Amino acid sequence: MRWFKLILKISLSLAFIAVTCITGGIFYFSQGLPQLSNLSTYQPPLVSRVFNTQGELIAEFADEHRILTPMSDIPKFVVNAFLAAEDEHFYEHPGINPARIIAATIANLKAGHTVQGASTITQQVAKNFLLTNEKSYIRKAKEAILAWRIEQNFTKDEILYLYLNQIFLGRGSYGVTSAAWRYFHKNLDELTLGEAAMLAGLPKAPSSYAPHAHPERAKKRRNTILRQLKQTGLASARDVNIALQEPLITTPLPKRKLNNAYENFVTKSLIKQFGRNALRKQGLTIIVPFDETIENASIKSVRDGLLRLETTQPYRIPTHHKPETWETLLSTWAKGRDAEHDTLASDQLRPALVKDIADDGSLIVHDGINQWQLSPPAWEWDENAEYTEERPNHWIIGDEILLRGDDQGGVALTQQPSIESALYSVDLKRGTVLARVGGFDFKFGGFDHVTAKRQPGSSFKPFLYTTAIEKGYTPATIVIDAPIVFDSQSTDDFWRPENYGNRFAGPVTLRNALEHSRNLVAIRVLHDIGINTFLRRLRDYPFEQKFPKQLALALGVAEVTPEHMVEAYVVIASGGLKYKPVSIQQVQDRTGQTLHRAVAGNRCQVCHVDPVLAVNQTMRPAERIVDPVDAFLVQNMMTGVVKRGTARRAVGQHFKRPAAGKTGTTNKQIDAWFMGFTPQVLTGVWVGKDNPAPMGRKATGGGAAAPIWVQAMKVMHQGKPVEDFPVPKEGIEWANIDYKTGLLAGPSTKWPFLEAFKEGTAPTEVATGSSPSQNSPVDNKKDFFDTEL
Repeated sequence: MRWFKLILKISLSLAFIAVTCITGGIFYFSQGLPQLSNLSTYQPPLVSRVFNTQGELIAEFADEHRILTPMSDIPKFVVNAFLAAEDEHFYEHPGINPARIIAATIANLKAGHTVQGASTITQQVAKNFLLTNEKSYIRKAKEAILAWRIEQNFTKDEILYLYLNQIFLGRGSYGVTSAAWRYFHKNLDELTLGEAAMLAGLPKAPSSYAPHAHPERAKKRRNTILRQLKQTGLASARDVNIALQEPLITTPLPKRKLNNAYENFVTKSLIKQFGRNALRKQGLTIIVPFDETIENASIKSVRDGLLRLETTQPYRIPTHHKPETWETLLSTWAKGRDAEHDTLASDQLRPALVKDIADDGSLIVHDGINQWQLSPPAWEWDENAEYTEERPNHWIIGDEILLRGDDQGGVALTQQPSIESALYSVDLKRGTVLARVGGFDFKFGGFDHVTAKRQPGSSFKPFLYTTAIEKGYTPATIVIDAPIVFDSQSTDDFWRPENYGNRFAGPVTLRNALEHSRNLVAIRVLHDIGINTFLRRLRDYPFEQKFPKQLALALGVAEVTPEHMVEAYVVIASGGLKYKPVSIQQVQDRTGQTLHRAVAGNRCQVCHVDPVLAVNQTMRPAERIVDPVDAFLVQNMMTGVVKRGTARRAVGQHFKRPAAGKTGTTNKQIDAWFMGFTPQVLTGVWVGKDNPAPMGRKATGGGAAAPIWVQAMKVMHQGKPVEDFPVPKEGIEWANIDYKTGLLAGPSTKWPFLEAFKEGTAPTEVATGSSPSQNSPVDNKKDFFDTEL
């Protein structure tokens, strides 16, 4: 009995000491512990997602790729997979699992190192949200105390919600929804049990069990989780057996479809409006009017066009390789390529080695996988380069060249383009940005040539002719195309402008002058209406700059950007309306609250409903700055540029639907432009060298820019009905005129032409003695193709 009492006293004493120590320990370690408020106000970094108007995901921005998902949207089988892997008794313990701690301790002592963890899901929440990853008994003690507190303040489902949204699962994904998307390109409810088990196996070591990097190890871990599901009764034996037979297949990371200068512009605009932090952490939902097919076709048209144009440029000295390096070089080129699917597109470049030169001058080249024989290149070498006996001005064995596809399964010789280009397109029906291409090989964050300031040449003339129409000119007004000299008011110098090719046509109609881009007519028109009048009118267009007070402005000598040119052309193409084309239609925050909305073309239909929207710059109605009748008359004259004028060969013969446009070529072919539109789409193309320099005789607006325009616009109009330019319901009259004299067509008129006029301005006098001349609308004797500066 005495021994029993002694043992009881000792036991009670030890229990008291233990309770005292535990209580003291809890009190000690509880000091300074983090508050649980972070859990109550859980707002983690979220991925911002960009969708097109069809609801297709096209881009994502994130520091942590997380898609916040309520518990109600997480399928039960996904939850069970994580419980089986991490904490099968989660719904039974109070935050810590003593039995699991003891079992893990014994297992680790036997192994001599850590082989089994004892943390519950609640403890992991405490560590991930409130503590550091420090490995120490002190941190574990704090973790246990916090886990108990969490259990007292949150429901089990609330704890699981925090855990399943916060946990890092590799491949840049945080939370189960993100992981399902980035590993399998699926929503949670689309996962199989095997895929859910694979994800549940990742928290232990995301990099070690990553299925795309270690498929066998990941499959073994998945199967362990599946058997645990079966053992714990969290999944049926039948479902587990089926899942064990599933192949483990992961998908590549979702492709970013928003690209080129379009992506660059959208990203910069979002950062400017909302900040980089919001874009990468606040889970914005962004809608943009992006069409991947059209953007990629536009990129290809620019690349194809520049590669075609490059054949007119001098060939530059290539890199030369010594024979002992060939094997390594060819092996490097072959890496990562699929020999069975190795077709080269017409806008793609690939290096190749000249291995031999045939007697007829053909080049025998090897690209690492295939050997090709290229016809003797008809390419002039750079006359300014320094050639030596070792480096002559022709190809030699060991030269590294570039190949491009020829669209027939073969290849052609090329070189990296020395010329750049920009393309900018607007959907006129919706008022949205349709395509934006920044250059031949535009990289995100690089220089966007859509914003490059260059001289527009004659493509600037439609703004002058619009002003002339407003001041009383008609398409049939006669202006003299003849030499003219202007004296300088301050010096003895004089200015004598010229037409392209130094040819003059005498009296011509305003239409004829625009169609054939007659410089001297444009200067006379500007001189007549007054430079100040034109300068005041230009302020109404969205150029955002001041222009020089000089008559040469009629020839487009002031530098403008392709972006501003296209947005100014919107006025003419849309019947006189000015608006900023929309590139970001809507932005919502993580709660669905609208932060930004832009009605396509700023044609605001709902501003009167919400006064907040009404004062928003992006929701204001389009501003009319040109009378629709005047805009139509200029549109109608510009259709003649395509049918009969400087774009006849390049556009009219290849683009078989109503179109209007204007070519532009500056002195010495330094800049080439084509600005053109249909009733549905407006597109502007610029071509030139970064360091302004002549591109060669063929690099005109019609020869260099217009082919790019045609190739892109054909794709943009696929599936669209053929439409004519709409005629204003009022204010227009039509008259059959003599194309040469601008008078009403008479009995002797050889070339009658149906012309549009502002009501009350059609000619009343009948032409007499008219005969065919170079001013006829169709003239086989003269070729006016690209006769402009």
